[in-house]
Amino acid sequence: FVNTLVLHSRLDSKQSFRQLLSQVRTSTLAAYEHQDVPFEKLVEELQPQRDLSRSPLFQVTLTLQNAPEEELELPGLTLSGLAPSIETAKYDFSLLLEEGINGFAGVFNYNTDLFDAATMERLSRHYLVLLEALTASPDAQLGLIPLLTLAEKQQVLAGWNGVVSDYPRDASIPSLFAQQAARTPDA
Repeated sequence: FVNTLVLHSRLDSKQSFRQLLSQVRTSTLAAYEHQDVPFEKLVEELQPQRDLSRSPLFQVTLTLQNAPEEELELPGLTLSGLAPSIETAKYDFSLLLEEGINGFAGVFNYNTDLFDAATMERLSRHYLVLLEALTASPDAQLGLIPLLTLAEKQQVLAGWNGVVSDYPRDASIPSLFAQQAARTPDA
């Protein structure tokens, strides 16, 4: 049995992760009161602007599979679950998490017209940094929670900003812009 909840949350960079969890908990409990409403009925009632290139209400999903994976024993027959084989993306981006005896395992499913493997690898690193920071400091403001790995932060702060170039101090920004436009008119 699968419950599908459509949740909407408004994030405030000044609120803490703990406050966000409380907000999401309240939204989720309210959504469960309407869990028996079919998705098609929800779309019909909300009448979102239709676009055949995407799902009518959301483009990103988070799926948590936390049902016990017990084998079913019948006389002369043993039934066990199979790992899902996902070949295509139904949404722009999905995070599928499964709870096991050793913790959580997850997989990203994404539209390859929008994202490439390198982007997903970078996103997974950022997700781990985020989870580590949230568990270490759940009362920190969301806007202060890091996403970059230490190597990425170093690259942004020192690598990309360490370039020194001569700058004509007596020229105005509009004149510098005009000079650059004249040098590279097709750029």
